[in-house]
Amino acid sequence: MTAAPRIITEDGEPVVHLDLDAIEDEATSVTFTFRVGGEVFSAISPDDADWQATADTDSPGGLRAFIHELLGDEDYERFCELTVSNRKLGQIVEGAQKHYGIKTGESKASPRSSKKRRRR
Repeated sequence: MTAAPRIITEDGEPVVHLDLDAIEDEATSVTFTFRVGGEVFSAISPDDADWQATADTDSPGGLRAFIHELLGDEDYERFCELTVSNRKLGQIVEGAQKHYGIKTGESKASPRSSKKRRRR
């Protein structure tokens, strides 16, 4: 399969239909902070995390990369020195999502698939 040809403008640049570099992040001005083990940490919005750090969150290494991305190098190093349960880790992520206004949850089922069907 070959790639579609690029459209080039008069000044020799390709036509760009979506410029993600021009989109400004709409992050809240107040950083999410939390306390665990007497230490205070701050986290970026999960929506602002690099996709490569969130790609494999189901694996232990992927979850570590995701938390590292949220906390940054300095806070992550301090965080790793603590014992934190999976329940508390989940609450941290949920708290960040709530703070930053990220809606999560299951996708809605179609009305047709949600109805109970009777057998005839």
